[in-house]
Amino acid sequence: NSVTTLLVPVANEHAGSEVLSDKGVFILANDSVTVILTSFQSFTTESAQVFPTEALGTSYRAQSYRGLPGFADFYKSELLVVATKDDTEVEVVPSVNTSGGRAAGVPFLVTLDAGQSYQIQSALASLDVTGTTVRATANSGPCRPFAVFSGSMCANVPAGCPACDHIVEQMVPTDRWGQNFHTIPLTGAVTHTYRILADQNGTSVTVDGSAPMLLNAGQSYLVNGASTPVCITADKPVSVAQLMEGFNCASTGDPSMIELMPDERVTTSVVFSTVTSPQIAQHSISVIMSTANTGQLLLDGVPVATSLFQAFPACNGFSHVKVTIPAGTHNLAAAGGFLAYAMGAGTGESYAFTLSSKAV
Repeated sequence: NSVTTLLVPVANEHAGSEVLSDKGVFILANDSVTVILTSFQSFTTESAQVFPTEALGTSYRAQSYRGLPGFADFYKSELLVVATKDDTEVEVVPSVNTSGGRAAGVPFLVTLDAGQSYQIQSALASLDVTGTTVRATANSGPCRPFAVFSGSMCANVPAGCPACDHIVEQMVPTDRWGQNFHTIPLTGAVTHTYRILADQNGTSVTVDGSAPMLLNAGQSYLVNGASTPVCITADKPVSVAQLMEGFNCASTGDPSMIELMPDERVTTSVVFSTVTSPQIAQHSISVIMSTANTGQLLLDGVPVATSLFQAFPACNGFSHVKVTIPAGTHNLAAAGGFLAYAMGAGTGESYAFTLSSKAV
């Protein structure tokens, strides 16, 4: 239950687009650990859970958000590929034109060795790399898993809503997407954004039991200004990202992104630590679980009152709870399983990350 912080030199920060770099970070432990990456920058902190290598895959679609136009068109949407094995060859099909001159929809190949990384940025800040595919080639095969991170240098969520913030999340491989999801209540925020992304043509999606909508491969359904959690059902695997919105729209925090876990990927216990920032004044967790099991949830060994849970009105059997927590290290446990997310917010700053010990 102790935490250590490893500082990565600023010189290791990725810059530019379509440049092969030796900037991967390898972490090896002699027992199970949880790893959270955090970008520490004033008024633009962000965090993401880092998956263990056994949870990585060879096929991904990016979830991101458009950047911030203006400012010399500097703040762009982006994604990053990190290899774990030598001779990893990937095919990238960008959803938009890239800063390096690659055209939208035109595949290109990149070869990386273990520890190497390759960043791709949109040609314009107004473009969004969401839907971009990164997949291993036949030459690379299934035995060279790699990681993909995606986000935006500084995004307004929604577009035009101040203020912008850095967002990043590690992408879940497409073979581990799901068909049933629940969005979550966020720390102090009155509104939030979510996006549903399809990987296959003819994907039928419903939100809170509404009329089905049809998405083809790479298409997404985006909702800004949502005020309550919803349940999402699809007939084919999808990815669901939820984003905190800008301070001027959400009344607290700033943009931050999490890729939600599907309902079946529950965990029974997690240990985590909050993020330290002078701007972040409140920390919380949001938990989703079977209504029948809400009496099992323990936070730091103390039962969470079942009266705090609220049922999802449009999908029977599931409930959600948001609990404010003090800064520091905490643990969650429930024998019947749960989905959980940690987050923090303050004036013009926020973070959010998944709490999971079952990313596989």
